Amino acid sequence: MSLILQQLKCSACGAPLKSKERDRMLICSHCGTLSLFAEGRTCPVDFSIAAPKTESIDPAVYIPFWVVEADVAVSHEKISGGGISRKISGKDRMRGMQTFYICAADAVPEENSRVWNMELTINQPELTLIPEFKNGERMVMTMDKETAVNNAEFIFLRYETEIPGTLQELDYDFRVKSTKVLYLPAYKKSSGYQLGV
Repeated sequence: MSLILQQLKCSACGAPLKSKERDRMLICSHCGTLSLFAEGRTCPVDFSIAAPKTESIDPAVYIPFWVVEADVAVSHEKISGGGISRKISGKDRMRGMQTFYICAADAVPEENSRVWNMELTINQPELTLIPEFKNGERMVMTMDKETAVNNAEFIFLRYETEIPGTLQELDYDFRVKSTKVLYLPAYKKSSGYQLGV
């Protein structure tokens, strides 16, 4: 058995990449390009950076999220009870094209990321995009794309089970159309992080 070590190179300029942490997004010290590390190699990645809604004296931490665009088609469902509650609650069904936000940093406490994933998916934020990480640092991205897609599908299923009534049967198709990385600003608090969008 032989072991071949290869140096990771920037997907834009070919310069060597270095990372002290297990970050899936590697920044080139030569040209500043962010590359995604996946399946043992680096590749270009579609990413955006959101500006904070309000200015803060505290430095921002830019938390990576996978944004998963998926077409959700439900062919059959059976729900027992809860019909009136469903109408009163006014919860929209997740059908057709949906955008799912998945926190991709394990440095964020689970109680924050779990709430953010659902809240951002249901209540899509209006974002102003900026070209660089303004007044803050980029948090390490630890989640791969496949895990993010699985988590997006889990959010859909969780949402369906939280609607009033007892979900007894569900046949559906979850087709991923695109994925990208989005960095959202947040501020460190005693209980974790608070998003700045």
